[in-house]
Amino acid sequence: MLQVIRHLLDRIRGAARPESREIVHSDEKIFHRPALAREMAADLMSRSHASGMFLTAPRRTGKTTFLRYDLIPTLERERKALVLYADLWERRAEDPGAVIVGLVEDALNREEGWTSLSPLRRLSLSRLKAPGVEVELAKADASRLPSLRENLERLSDLTRRTVVLIVDEAQHAQTTQFGRDVLFMLKSARDHLSICERLMFRLVMTGSHHAKIERMIRYKHEAFYCASLKVMPTLGEADYLAWERAVHGPAFRPSLAAMSHAFEVCFQRPEVFHIACCRAASQALRDPQEQESALSQAARELIEIEKHEFLTRVMELDALDQVVLRQLAGTGTRFAPYMPETERRLVQLMADMHGAPTRDTSPAAIRAALGRLREANLVWCGDGPHVLEESLSAAWLKELGPDPSAPDHLDGCSPARPAPAPITRAS
Repeated sequence: MLQVIRHLLDRIRGAARPESREIVHSDEKIFHRPALAREMAADLMSRSHASGMFLTAPRRTGKTTFLRYDLIPTLERERKALVLYADLWERRAEDPGAVIVGLVEDALNREEGWTSLSPLRRLSLSRLKAPGVEVELAKADASRLPSLRENLERLSDLTRRTVVLIVDEAQHAQTTQFGRDVLFMLKSARDHLSICERLMFRLVMTGSHHAKIERMIRYKHEAFYCASLKVMPTLGEADYLAWERAVHGPAFRPSLAAMSHAFEVCFQRPEVFHIACCRAASQALRDPQEQESALSQAARELIEIEKHEFLTRVMELDALDQVVLRQLAGTGTRFAPYMPETERRLVQLMADMHGAPTRDTSPAAIRAALGRLREANLVWCGDGPHVLEESLSAAWLKELGPDPSAPDHLDGCSPARPAPAPITRAS
C-alpha cells in the first residue's frame, strides 16, 4: 500500500516539477571533444557496458576536464541522464565510501526536499486509514535505512531518468574499508538495476594510474571483476594542435609536426604544453623554424625542471626509503617487499650508494619505509600491491646509476622558471 501511495505522489511531483537546468556556455579556453563524448555516451548506455565503464588516462592529460566539460553535458543533453559526479582526488581528505554514499543521498534529498515532500508528510500524518487498510507511515519509513541500491533506484524513479554515477580517481575507494564496502554496494546496484525493463543506472569509474584502476577489475575477489577497461585517447591530434597554436595569435606559426614533438616531450600533458607554447610565443620570433626550436627547448626545460625537483626530493629521503623506491620502480606490480631476494637487492643498492649508512632491511624496516613513502605521496597502496604514486617517475628512477647520490644526477637542471603563463585547459 505504501509503495502505491509513493508511486502516485511521485507521478504528481514529476508532473508538477518544471524542467529547469542551468545553461552552461562553452568556454573558449577549453578544447572540446564532442565526437569522443558522443561515442562514449552511446557505449555507456548500450548493453555492452551494463557492467560499467572503467577508464584510465595518465594524470594531467585532460581526463577530468573531458569528463566535466564534454562527457557529462553530452549525457545530460543527448541522453537525458541524471549525472552524479564525485572526484575522490579532490576530496581525498574524506573517506571515499562516504563521499560516494553522500553524493547519492544528497541527490535523493534534493528530489525529496521540502518543496517536493509528500502532502502526507507536510500534514505530519503518521497514519493513513482506508476501508480495510491502515498504514503506519512513520514506522514504515523509519524501520530501516535504505541501501545504496535502493536510493539509486528511487532516484531514477523520481526523476524518470537514468542515473549515471561517475567516480573520478576511483582507485582511492580501495584505501579504506568503507570505500571497499561501497564498491560492492555499487556492484549490487549495477547488477540489480541493469536487468530492469527501463535503464535505471550506469557506472563510470576513472583512474589516472593504469595499474591502480586495473586492479579493480582484474582479480576475482574485487567487486568489478571482468568489467571492461578502456584507455582514454589522449590529446595530440592535428585539430587540437591547430587549436593550441591559434591560441597564441597569428604570428605563432610552428609546424604541427614540431608541435606534436613538443607535446610528446611534455608527456602529452596540455597544461605543460601550453606553458611551453607561451614561452616560445613570448620571444616574438618571426621565423617559424626559430619558433619550433624555441618551443622544443621550452618543452625540454619544463620537463627537466620537473625531473630535477623530483630527484632532489628523492635524494632527501632516508637511504632505505630511496632504495625501496628504486626497487619498486624497477619491478612494478611484481614488487615483493618481504621476500629474501628483495632484501638482498636492497642491501646491494645501499652498498652502491657512496657514504650511505648501514640500514636494517628486515621486513619490519621495509614496512616502515613503505609507510613513510606513502605519507610522502610517493607510493600508493590500496588493498593490493604497492605502486608508484606517479607512473611517470618510474622512468626517472630507472635512469639513476649505481650511486644516485652522485652530483651528476642533479646536474643540468634548468634555469629558474619565469612567472607561469595563464593555463589554457584542454579536455
